[in-house]
Amino acid sequence: MEFDDDLRGFVDKMDETAAMFAHSARPCALPAALRERVLNQVGQQHKIGAFPRSTLIPWGIAACLALACAYLVADNKGLRGRITRLKEREVLARVQIASLNSKLADAPSANAVVVWDEKKQSGILKVAQLPRNANDHDYQLWLVDPRYKDPVDGGVFHLANDGSLSVQFHPHAPVRAAQSFIVSLERKGGATKAEGPIVLSGQ
Repeated sequence: MEFDDDLRGFVDKMDETAAMFAHSARPCALPAALRERVLNQVGQQHKIGAFPRSTLIPWGIAACLALACAYLVADNKGLRGRITRLKEREVLARVQIASLNSKLADAPSANAVVVWDEKKQSGILKVAQLPRNANDHDYQLWLVDPRYKDPVDGGVFHLANDGSLSVQFHPHAPVRAAQSFIVSLERKGGATKAEGPIVLSGQ
């Protein structure tokens, strides 16, 4: 209420509406028989106080505010759900998924998948059935961006055993339009540009 102008305006309207309902009821006199019956049942030692009409207004306002709060809570949950769905759509719209195929004659079933988020400049590489590399070599990922003469270094990884591996990577230079992805076999620690044989590639 103190910091949200829209909520404060909404509550003010609810106050006005509650007051309007409270004052719109036409007064109605009690039937004479009912009045006499009530007075006869109450002893003279008891005093009958009229229920002040003005006390109806705060109760009406409180009820309206309770309904308003319930509505706002429900609407807020729905809004959060819509925002979450929109964010998910945005993520899916900007994420690029590439399938890399084997270039190895002795390991034709080797493959990899790259999930690349250009906005975050971050991605995940998951390789499968790729042969282990010798201790003096590393596999190196490259991102092909037409803005650069050479592919951009995406980092190195090591396979101690044949099988699968999942690694997160960040390119060493900003990549804005990744046309394809390459995995090459390089010397230990990697190279500044691709020199070794290409083992996987795809887009």
